[in-house]
Amino acid sequence: MISLLKDELGWRQIFMQEGIVYNVLSTIPDKIPEPIIINRNLNDSEMIKIKSLLNNGLSVLTNFPNLKKIIPDFNYQQKKISYILNNDTDIFNNVIALDLKLDGYKSASMICEVKYGKGYIIALPFDINQAIYDFRSERKPFYYPSRKFPNEIVSVVSKGAVRKLVVNCIIKLYAAMNLPYLHLWYYPNEYTSVFAFRVDTDFGPEDTLQATFDLENKTTIPFTYFINTKEHPKLSRNQRDFQIHCYHHEVYKDYQRNYDNIKKAKNILEQTGIKSIGFVSPYGFWNGNLQKAMEDCEIQYSSEFSLSYDDLPFFPVINNRVSSVIQIPVHPICMGRLVHASLSPEKCIDYYQKYFDRQLQANEPMFIYDHPHRIAQFPDVFYQILSRAEKMSNLWITNLTDFYYWWKSRLQALNDSQWKIDNRTLEIKTRSSVNNIYLHVITPDQHQAFVPLKQTLYNLNDIKYKSIPMNVKTDTSYYPSLKSNKIKLQMKFYATLDSVLELFKR
Repeated sequence: MISLLKDELGWRQIFMQEGIVYNVLSTIPDKIPEPIIINRNLNDSEMIKIKSLLNNGLSVLTNFPNLKKIIPDFNYQQKKISYILNNDTDIFNNVIALDLKLDGYKSASMICEVKYGKGYIIALPFDINQAIYDFRSERKPFYYPSRKFPNEIVSVVSKGAVRKLVVNCIIKLYAAMNLPYLHLWYYPNEYTSVFAFRVDTDFGPEDTLQATFDLENKTTIPFTYFINTKEHPKLSRNQRDFQIHCYHHEVYKDYQRNYDNIKKAKNILEQTGIKSIGFVSPYGFWNGNLQKAMEDCEIQYSSEFSLSYDDLPFFPVINNRVSSVIQIPVHPICMGRLVHASLSPEKCIDYYQKYFDRQLQANEPMFIYDHPHRIAQFPDVFYQILSRAEKMSNLWITNLTDFYYWWKSRLQALNDSQWKIDNRTLEIKTRSSVNNIYLHVITPDQHQAFVPLKQTLYNLNDIKYKSIPMNVKTDTSYYPSLKSNKIKLQMKFYATLDSVLELFKR
């Protein structure tokens, strides 16, 4: 069981996403059998104890100020961190870069790995809790070799990348102590990843909705539709996964208008026999008042890429408390963004293929979204994109609502379970009766195995392990160009053009 010294909501979120059993230490004990996260400043007596534990083989994840206390010769400076690039170490497995724009620290190495006695230290140059609960958004470009980059208004901090980097650090800490790393697997059984297609109906005419239904019928993929009920008030004749987009296609700063907008849309769907539990906001915008309105409208899951994108589900925090409405992040680039970036249909297909390959390599979800008018405009392109997802091996194909229900059962299983290893014996204690939830085991020599989460004992020597696929070398040479003034001006121009086009739609 991994330990940390301060219970912070950002760390709690990562542990929940990853499926890690953890412990909060009020004091530092004389023996710590698994790695520890030092996420607060240590006093002198605590530092002496940590040094002793390090000398005896403890692994630690901490920050630069604490590393300076442990190793006085370590030097750093305070600095604003725009982003951190992959440095070709295993800490950056499946992470191209971290967008931050946060206050942090600078040293000779952006991330420090240090041996100390028999122990091992990883120090990060920014505050994890601050990064995870940063609510800023901005227009951001997404790379594809084209005349201009597709872009969207998304969260400033790439929270999914932050999570992956932290998990890579934790895996390395366990390996340094010659211990296996265990967590709940992200998907049912041993699926490698999950795919779902979200459709925001927006202002699409009826014939574009029919084109979207025809596309769904042509595939084996169940879509999830988020309905603009002002434009599409009568859908009960179609037995599909219908959820709420809006009544007015707006997101407001205040609570009451957001509440009224969601409630009116929900009532219209209920009047046609549709009981909805999901919501996605217009334009992907998010704020705390919108989250509170979702809660009071009894929404159970939502998805706003201005809060997070390309990440595992999580519960946002509003007013220093964890919300009851879970976020299911999606990839924020839709076909319209690719068209605006002057990509041909063939290039659009290639963009999604590269996204699928990247997500599959990282065992991350493949959640994409689009709109009926684009589907009607490019039906063959969408069919090819979806067909490529259908053909990928060991991929769980579902809709967002069914994924929400499964993730909810995974969270309950995490709350109902404990596991520990003693002398190569894995003991699992659980009250969960869900039979498709698995523990993922990673050995210090980077092999992996999956074992069902059930109340039993496993001999780790009897488990069948497979080698973990090699991480594909990451090309980061293009990344600084995404942050250039030229690209910022380009995005500003096209953002203005988008606003003008949006007015004509209305």
